Amino acid sequence: MLCYFPSQFVLLGRSLSRSLTGAVAVAAASACTGTAPAATEAPPPPVHAATIELEPVTPISSATAEILANRQSNMRAETAGRVVDVLVEAGDRAKEGDVLLRLDVGRPASAAQAANAAVAQSEARLNQAEREQARTKKLVQTGGLPEQRLDDAVDAVRLASAARDAARAEARLARRGLTDAVVRAPFGGTVVERTVEVGEYLAPGSPLLVLADTSLLKARVLLDPREAIDVAVGSAAVISVYARPGEIFSGKVVRVGEVIDPRTRRLPVEVEIDDAEGRLRPGLVARFSVETGEPRMVMRVPLEGVFERFGRQHLYVVSDGIAHRRSIVLGLVGAGFAEVTEGIEPGETVVIKGVTRVVDGSKVRVVPVETVSASSTERSSEP
Repeated sequence: MLCYFPSQFVLLGRSLSRSLTGAVAVAAASACTGTAPAATEAPPPPVHAATIELEPVTPISSATAEILANRQSNMRAETAGRVVDVLVEAGDRAKEGDVLLRLDVGRPASAAQAANAAVAQSEARLNQAEREQARTKKLVQTGGLPEQRLDDAVDAVRLASAARDAARAEARLARRGLTDAVVRAPFGGTVVERTVEVGEYLAPGSPLLVLADTSLLKARVLLDPREAIDVAVGSAAVISVYARPGEIFSGKVVRVGEVIDPRTRRLPVEVEIDDAEGRLRPGLVARFSVETGEPRMVMRVPLEGVFERFGRQHLYVVSDGIAHRRSIVLGLVGAGFAEVTEGIEPGETVVIKGVTRVVDGSKVRVVPVETVSASSTERSSEP
């Protein structure tokens, strides 16, 4: 390339210095050489990678459920009466058979006395009918009375016997009224709620108190049948309670429903919770992860390394410093990991963090995860 340099530069003003003239000459000389400055190549993006191996994984199914008491009784009055004594308060412990409250026994006692008197009358009538039957039988045998009179006497005995049985049943019912006036604990537990006060008049069926047996806690967990159809009694369960963050409790399956719940279309299982230290309470909500089968060998990758392209799941496989996009098929997904059933082989290295900085077929620099800075992420573009 030829360049012509004029011997004289036309200056716009006499005030321009000779230094400006020299700078212009240098720039013109550089332009005439025809060489451009070399472009700087961008360094490979930093990523975090891991080698995928087969590992034993126990299949689980998770669901949220409410913690329940082992037994809970909403106790109600079985007889009418006025409350004369309340022996417990909410939060008190009671043993089986302990007296919780008493009702006025005046009316039940009177009813029991009347029933006993009715029993005595019916027994006296029965004795009288039996004696009359014996006399009638002798007279019939001697011909003093016709056979019909004997039949009437036998029927009278039967009627008197039935009346006596009815009176005895009434007496038992009246005596039960006396028993029902004293309310006892049907099992050992804690008084959760008391709804009556001394002096209140109660009708049969009126609510009295709520008694709960918290010596053992359980939960009715509804699991996805696609994951838990083969769950067995005795399977282990891991429980995390929202009110106890950071604490993990254990349990086991004690019952498996035979019928899918018609409302939720899920499989009901009953889980007993191991809470020897008494850290939990009925009514708390917890997350239950139940083992649903035997451990099996699978390949898992972090979900951070999986992305979607063209309606399929992909990840990047690193080979000789080059990232290659690979289509995969996922299995079970949970706890931040995904099972890979097709697309990769054990021993291959995949990108598990920083996939947004990677382009298919480009070089990458594998670094520890803590050195992958947020600033480098912001400078990179979406592949």
